[in-house]
Amino acid sequence: MSDKNPSEWHLKKEVNLTHIISTAIVTISGFWFISGIDKRVDLNSVEILHLQKIREEDQTRSMKQFDKINAKLDRLLESK
Repeated sequence: MSDKNPSEWHLKKEVNLTHIISTAIVTISGFWFISGIDKRVDLNSVEILHLQKIREEDQTRSMKQFDKINAKLDRLLESK
Protein backbone atom coordinates (compact mmCIF):
# COMPACT_ATOMS: atom_id res chain seq x y z
CA MET A 1 0.00 0.00 0.00
CA SER A 2 1.41 3.25 -1.10
CA ASP A 3 0.68 6.50 0.78
CA LYS A 4 0.58 8.39 -2.50
CA ASN A 5 -2.27 6.39 -4.07
CA PRO A 6 -5.44 8.52 -3.64
CA SER A 7 -7.81 5.63 -4.36
CA GLU A 8 -6.93 3.78 -1.15
CA TRP A 9 -8.93 4.32 2.04
CA HIS A 10 -7.33 5.42 5.24
CA LEU A 11 -8.62 6.31 8.70
CA LYS A 12 -7.11 8.62 11.26
CA LYS A 13 -7.48 7.85 14.95
CA GLU A 14 -7.92 11.45 16.00
CA VAL A 15 -10.93 13.47 17.01
CA ASN A 16 -11.00 17.20 16.43
CA LEU A 17 -12.39 19.55 19.04
CA THR A 18 -14.62 21.10 16.40
CA HIS A 19 -16.25 17.69 15.77
CA ILE A 20 -16.98 17.28 19.49
CA ILE A 21 -18.41 20.80 19.76
CA SER A 22 -20.55 20.48 16.61
CA THR A 23 -21.88 17.08 17.73
CA ALA A 24 -22.79 18.54 21.14
CA ILE A 25 -24.52 21.51 19.51
CA VAL A 26 -26.51 19.26 17.17
CA THR A 27 -27.53 17.01 20.08
CA ILE A 28 -28.60 19.94 22.27
CA SER A 29 -30.49 21.51 19.36
CA GLY A 30 -32.30 18.22 18.74
CA PHE A 31 -33.41 17.97 22.38
CA TRP A 32 -34.48 21.62 22.34
CA PHE A 33 -36.52 21.08 19.17
CA ILE A 34 -38.20 17.96 20.56
CA SER A 35 -39.10 19.71 23.82
CA GLY A 36 -40.61 22.54 21.78
CA ILE A 37 -42.73 20.02 19.89
CA ASP A 38 -43.84 18.50 23.20
CA LYS A 39 -44.97 21.92 24.47
CA ARG A 40 -46.91 22.60 21.27
CA VAL A 41 -48.60 19.20 21.48
CA ASP A 42 -49.66 19.93 25.06
CA LEU A 43 -51.05 23.33 24.06
CA ASN A 44 -52.94 21.80 21.13
CA SER A 45 -54.46 19.10 23.33
CA VAL A 46 -55.71 21.74 25.79
CA GLU A 47 -57.14 23.75 22.91
CA ILE A 48 -58.85 20.67 21.45
CA LEU A 49 -60.47 19.90 24.81
CA HIS A 50 -61.68 23.49 25.03
CA LEU A 51 -63.14 23.35 21.53
CA GLN A 52 -64.88 20.06 22.30
CA LYS A 53 -66.48 21.60 25.38
CA ILE A 54 -67.68 24.60 23.36
CA ARG A 55 -69.08 22.27 20.68
CA GLU A 56 -71.01 20.26 23.28
CA GLU A 57 -72.47 23.48 24.73
CA ASP A 58 -73.48 24.66 21.27
CA GLN A 59 -75.09 21.30 20.54
CA THR A 60 -77.07 21.46 23.79
CA ARG A 61 -78.18 25.01 23.03
CA SER A 62 -79.21 24.03 19.49
CA MET A 63 -81.22 21.05 20.75
CA LYS A 64 -83.08 23.31 23.19
CA GLN A 65 -83.86 25.74 20.38
CA PHE A 66 -85.10 22.90 18.14
CA ASP A 67 -87.30 21.65 20.97
CA LYS A 68 -88.83 25.13 21.31
CA ILE A 69 -89.38 25.35 17.55
CA ASN A 70 -91.01 21.89 17.51
CA ALA A 71 -93.30 22.87 20.37
CA LYS A 72 -94.36 26.04 18.56
CA LEU A 73 -94.97 24.11 15.33
CA ASP A 74 -97.05 21.54 17.23
CA ARG A 75 -99.17 24.32 18.75
CA LEU A 76 -99.57 25.93 15.35
CA LEU A 77 -100.69 22.64 13.79
CA GLU A 78 -103.09 21.96 16.66
CA SER A 79 -104.72 25.35 16.33
CA LYS A 80 -105.71 24.71 12.70
